[in-house]
Amino acid sequence: MKGVELYVRVRRAVFISGMSRREAARLFGIDRRTVDKMLRYSVPPGYRRKKPPARPKLDPFVGIIDGILEEDGQRPKKQRLSGPRDNGIRAQTPIRSSASGRGERS
Repeated sequence: MKGVELYVRVRRAVFISGMSRREAARLFGIDRRTVDKMLRYSVPPGYRRKKPPARPKLDPFVGIIDGILEEDGQRPKKQRLSGPRDNGIRAQTPIRSSASGRGERS
């Protein structure tokens, strides 16, 4: 991104000194379209999103997950889903061998 100082120099050269946009681009070593943007904005505009950020893939299931966690919080401590007692979720992941020779879950 170009600095504010360069914006000021380009705008002064074109608006006050009467330099052409093409000549300003050549003098400052920037593209003509960049000069046009600098003349359009008095300060660098920064990043602007073209579309809103995508929602997470788990978004439709957040209510279900919250329900499971709420239900789990009400269970006695020894019966909660944690570690090896996570209701078989770890048992469903394949085991791959590693360089150390010990099987690790992927």
